[in-house]
Parts: sequence; C-alpha cells; structure tokens
Amino acid sequence: MPDRIPNISTLIAVASGKGGVGKTTATVHLALALAAQGKRVGIFDADIYGPNVPLMLGVHRRAKASGMVTVARVGNQPYIPPLERFGLKIMSLGLLVGEEDTLLPDSNQAGRIVIRTLRDVLWGELDYLLLDLPPGSGEPQISLVQQIALDGAVVVTTPQDMSLLDAGRSLGLFRQHHIPIIGIVENMSYAVCPHCGERIEVFAQSERPWLVQQEGLELLGRVPMDIGVSRPLAGPQPAPVFQAIAARVAEKAHSRD
Repeated sequence: MPDRIPNISTLIAVASGKGGVGKTTATVHLALALAAQGKRVGIFDADIYGPNVPLMLGVHRRAKASGMVTVARVGNQPYIPPLERFGLKIMSLGLLVGEEDTLLPDSNQAGRIVIRTLRDVLWGELDYLLLDLPPGSGEPQISLVQQIALDGAVVVTTPQDMSLLDAGRSLGLFRQHHIPIIGIVENMSYAVCPHCGERIEVFAQSERPWLVQQEGLELLGRVPMDIGVSRPLAGPQPAPVFQAIAARVAEKAHSRD
C-alpha cells in the first residue's frame, strides 16, 4: 500500500504529458492561490531532470554539486528544512545542486532519490502539498504513484492535439493506480491584445473534446498567454485566473475527505 507523508492533509500531483506546457508555472500559481485562501501550502519539485520551481520563485543558487546528491535519513526522522518563499514551503533537488549542474541518474535511481528526498523534508503541518512532476509517465512518476498516497492529480496541457494526446498518457498512469483526476488546466489557451482587448486564439483549438469530457473530467480553467504569468515571480500574488482554479481544486479535494 502507498504511504502517506506525515502531517500533509492533501497531496496533489501536477502533471503534463510533455514538456513546455507551463506545468511548473501552473504549480506555483496554484500554490500561491491556495495560500491566498489562508491554506498552509508547500511545493515539492519532483522534476529531477529540470527542476525549475526555484527559478519560478526567483530563487538562485550558485553552489556547485560535487557529484550525485546523496540523501540519507537520521534515524527515522526527516531532517531537510524546506525553503520558505512567499508563504510557501518549497523543496527541490534544484536547491541541492548548483544552478548550472545537471543530475543524470538512471531511471531506477530517479524514483529512489525523489521519494527519499520527499520523505526527508521537515514539512510541518500542511493543508496542501503540490508535487511538480516531470513531463511524461516514466520515472520518477511510476515510483511515486506506487509508493506515495496521492489524493488527486491536476493535468496541465495546451490546446493543440499533440499536447492533448500526450496528456492522455499521464491520465492513463493515474487511472491505472486509482488516483482521482481533479481536472485539467489548459495553459497558453489564448492571448488578449494589449491595445484593443480582443481575445486571440494563438493556437488552433483541438477538435478532440474527449480529453475533458471523457469520464467526466473537468476543465478547471483556461490560462491566457501573459508575461505576468510566465516570468519568475517577484511577489506572492498569483495570476487572477488561478484564484478560481484554486477554489475549484480545494472544493473537489475537500469533497473526497
């Protein structure tokens, strides 16, 4: 049976089928929006190959890694203090290595490193912990869904067919392990002309509504292309569109309690 992380009320995975869809951006803004509702929120950056949560939160690290990150427990107690930023508790393997360093573990090591690090963080009491997963449905995702009890998943996609098709593979991983799908966030959905306010469909909208409609999946929100959403944050204010998304995520997560 998968284990629960102590003192975490709700553990939610944020996933995508492919890279470049803004999954980390969505994770950070969703976390900030939940925190703005008065919730205690943390982010665990499980993207071992491209840990971008620190950059998105404006955190730069200069230390150089001396090799593969080694994580070991002190007895049975967690010992890694999370970084606190904008009211969020965050941990990322990107905080344990230099900003320009690369971790290249094999697939078996990836799952072990991510799970051990997750368990070894001193999270304290949290209402929500969001897991920012790597793209795809390989490792460390497989180890996480097998060993860690997840309360739900949010899948981030863009409007194009290819992104939707890849997102379907992530959905399949969660369904196979009986993890509830909270809903879909469509990122880079459209743009708004800064001069006339007209809504512009930048990408051709997919003709595959199955991704949302299949098995009653909910479209939690459409996020516009906006520099205020995509750039590293300088303050704790989430993009306004995520306030409604966070309210719906909290409502659906609470309904499963």
